[in-house]
Amino acid sequence: MKQRKVISLPTNEGKIYRQILAFMNFMLNLTPQERDVLAELIKLNNEYEALPPDKRAKFILSTDMRKEIRDVLNIEEKQFNVILSRLKSTKKSFMGTQLLNDQNMIHPQLQFKPDQDGFQFEVNLIMTTIPPTTKKFTEELDEAIIDKNEEEQKFVEESIWGADIKDPAMEYAKAVVNSEYDIDASKAPVLEEETFDFSIAPPND
Repeated sequence: MKQRKVISLPTNEGKIYRQILAFMNFMLNLTPQERDVLAELIKLNNEYEALPPDKRAKFILSTDMRKEIRDVLNIEEKQFNVILSRLKSTKKSFMGTQLLNDQNMIHPQLQFKPDQDGFQFEVNLIMTTIPPTTKKFTEELDEAIIDKNEEEQKFVEESIWGADIKDPAMEYAKAVVNSEYDIDASKAPVLEEETFDFSIAPPND
């Protein structure tokens, strides 16, 4: 990798955890509120690092600490509990592991600890070969529609042209099919008008 870009951004203790999660969100796929809650949990995890990991996890999400987090973030209790359940869900994972496990312990790779100078992390984008893919669904659907239309047209043609050509009704149907499906009109027999010999007699005196 020849090119390397370094971006330095201003921060402070109140927003650095949110900034880090915002940069990582292309891998985490979290909502803003989910990032805010997770940022507070990571921050508290660092503040109480003197406690053993299991006791720390229980303490951070104790009743009193939950209320403190809600007050800081201005989130209702019901919504806060919903966010916690999402963070524990397998749908919200990082590198195949829950962000917050059943013991309320934060994912090891998310236990970052900024110092007085801030925090620095590096993301390397490695070029990889894209494996060949099969046909796109839309292409397969288009082909299926074309095949179906061809089959329907063939069925109509066989049904109409296979009928007795002496039947005037079928002759008319053939003419309609010719115009609708753009069939060569030269194939259709010409209908001749039938003449009738009649006269009107004067009324009797």
